[in-house]
Amino acid sequence: MPLVIDGITHYSTAEAAKRLGLAAQTVKNLIATGTLAHRPVNPRLNMVPEPALDDYARNHRHRRGRPKGSKNKGTAALPTGTSPAHKEDSP
Repeated sequence: MPLVIDGITHYSTAEAAKRLGLAAQTVKNLIATGTLAHRPVNPRLNMVPEPALDDYARNHRHRRGRPKGSKNKGTAALPTGTSPAHKEDSP
């Protein structure tokens, strides 16, 4: 159940996860890394303000996985000890 603190609606990590379409643990990780703003209510409860959810949805959503231009692009599926240049040399 959302909680209004100082005129701003706050959501629990589970509620925030549901609103963002993420797992609750992912929201906890975002809070721990400082990516998602929160307000600690007690040592075991963090509430996420609605403006922080909107900001995350606007600026961070759909930026998952390896960044574009990564040096390791395309080599993850190759067997150990091979490189893209040697892939075709295999019998």
